[in-house]
Amino acid sequence: MFENKIAPIIERLNLKEQKMLISSLKALDFDDEMKYQSFGHKFREMMTKVLHRLAPDKDVLACSWYVNEHDNKPTRRQRLLYAIKSGLEDDFIESELEIDLAIVSKRLGKVVSELNKYTHFGEDTFDVNKETGEAFVSESIDFLLQFFSNIDEIRAQIVNAYEDLLNRKITEATVNDVLQEIDLLATHYTVDGNTIDTISVTDIDAHYIYISVDGSVDVTHQFGSDGDLRRGDGVEFEESYPFIVNTKVSVLYPIDIEIETDEIDIDTDKYYDNGSEGEESNEPDYDDEPYEPDEPDYDDER
Repeated sequence: MFENKIAPIIERLNLKEQKMLISSLKALDFDDEMKYQSFGHKFREMMTKVLHRLAPDKDVLACSWYVNEHDNKPTRRQRLLYAIKSGLEDDFIESELEIDLAIVSKRLGKVVSELNKYTHFGEDTFDVNKETGEAFVSESIDFLLQFFSNIDEIRAQIVNAYEDLLNRKITEATVNDVLQEIDLLATHYTVDGNTIDTISVTDIDAHYIYISVDGSVDVTHQFGSDGDLRRGDGVEFEESYPFIVNTKVSVLYPIDIEIETDEIDIDTDKYYDNGSEGEESNEPDYDDEPYEPDEPDYDDER
């Protein structure tokens, strides 16, 4: 009866987690007074698996903000923090991105409190009636959906604010300085400028922020010497080529952005395409201008 309810969630889980969630629901098919406790146990194990996937021990422990609170193992709160901000420092998020982490912390506190509930459900009683049990199952699925929504919303808030900052820091002039050093094509050319279309954060981990910049570079090609051009024997034409910049920035110094020439990929395919089917030319067409067991309940958060 809960299969339709999990439809929006199932794609957010990996194969192992999907099997664990389905197994927890199948426990409800048995006429067993312990079936709701069985569901709760399996659901808790599945949530632990999800937390470990989103925030593996080695990644959380590698963060500069990590503080040992329990036997050198991340707490649930710390795993949630990693899932939303990875290695970014609180000072940077608050001062540069202007995000109030007190509000974020309050939301996380509620999530941790819900997670802890699964540790305790039904452990002191064998008599859970159908109404109470099914309400618990329904609320559990609702919580799982809200769990992902909370992570998505807070992480998106951080990423969007950082992308806005990048748009102010990475200017067309910054990219143009690097493009001037690139041997774009085997001919004389001048880089006239560039246009940045999008700047996006593709990932953040314990050490780096990965950034992608899409745009186009405007080039004037010249065939022949300046003297040839003056005599009318040379050719000059303009072309625009798309480029992608893939770079990374330390989470400790997220504003120190330096783009290197080997990080820029310029697509010059159309320069070599003379429009003939099945043929390629090196000359332009002048006529056409160119898993672990469940963690101990050591988060005492309400």
